[in-house]
Amino acid sequence: MFGDRELDFCDTAGHLGLCQGSVLTLLRLPPRKLCTASEDGTARIFELHTGKSLSILGGHCSAVVSVSFSEDVTRALTMTSARSIAMYDSTTGVQLWRVLGPVQDACLAADGRRVLVMDSHSVVGLLDAQSGRLLTNLVHHAYFVCTAVFSPDGKALLTSSVEGFARLFDVETGGCTVTFGRPTGGTLRVGMSAAAFSPDASKVLASLYDGSADLYARTGERICTCAGHTAPLRSCIMSPDGKMILTASKDGASKLFCADTGACRCTFQAASDAALCSAKFSPDLSKVLTAGQDGTARLFDARTGACLQEFPDHAAPVLSATLSIDGTLVLTSSSDLEAKLFDAKTGKCLRLYCQENGFVTCAQWAPGGRQLLLAFFSGRVAVFDPLSNAFVQEFPGHRDCVHSMKLI
Repeated sequence: MFGDRELDFCDTAGHLGLCQGSVLTLLRLPPRKLCTASEDGTARIFELHTGKSLSILGGHCSAVVSVSFSEDVTRALTMTSARSIAMYDSTTGVQLWRVLGPVQDACLAADGRRVLVMDSHSVVGLLDAQSGRLLTNLVHHAYFVCTAVFSPDGKALLTSSVEGFARLFDVETGGCTVTFGRPTGGTLRVGMSAAAFSPDASKVLASLYDGSADLYARTGERICTCAGHTAPLRSCIMSPDGKMILTASKDGASKLFCADTGACRCTFQAASDAALCSAKFSPDLSKVLTAGQDGTARLFDARTGACLQEFPDHAAPVLSATLSIDGTLVLTSSSDLEAKLFDAKTGKCLRLYCQENGFVTCAQWAPGGRQLLLAFFSGRVAVFDPLSNAFVQEFPGHRDCVHSMKLI
């Protein structure tokens, strides 16, 4: 580090302004880990840079589809395709307890003390993470609960429902502390499709079925409404600095809003008007990358709204599209089980991973944003380096399809 800047491989002393007497800071970070969840009934934890297997979370009777961790990575919560959950000591791989379900959704609080579970009747419950014992049921919603998430500190729980409310609960008491929702004025309330905390957890962002989004203070006061879409939202996120809100809608448009006023700063729209699956910021926030149901990803200028490039030819909706850290490459993954690497400037497809290695189930950038983490239907998990055009690290052990990957 030089000041508050993390040094990059391409940085030079002249560019940074380094001179005799400049002070650099060296931070030694613990090795990153990779967790994979597979159809073979196991989740595996690897050391990222060596591929060494650290522990295996086994004993499941069906496919493992997801894993969540406590912040200190000592506890791991698995969910299976049979809708059961199990808690593990992630270091030893020992199973501490399990619930056969059916569980609709579940997650582990960052502090590792509580587990949130949601059943098929939208009853949200809190379990003790150590024993699996039910602590309390939260029954304040009358209709289907769409989302239920812990705050980053694990002390609060946020839920949203199709009845048009989001609610904040105190984890210790189970009591509802704040209700978020628009005044109806006697009209039918618009249902909520999702709710999430802002990056600093001081606000709540809610998506509604009419295509709008509301931003609230944690006290319940509505700060602004972001409107203009003609169909429901598929994604709604805040920029890391909390100043902008980016939406993607089934109406085929993505919009950028001011988080203070709700004013629309820019609209990103393709000529095809195909529904969008998601929209994301580039690492430097200067561009917006959309993933469309027409099998095409598109890169836009965040200031002008101009379409800079298209990345086409997936045979099914593009589920995710992300830029490399230096903005030169675009990685797409699709429900056609293909992942593609494009040149961000020319739009040229540089690599198709399905043709050579079989169906791709997961694709994402590795830490540092220059190499790719890929998982395949065959159970193979590997790191691909675009610079050398080769796979440089393998994570062996799975015998069947890998459903998800998580960096921890």
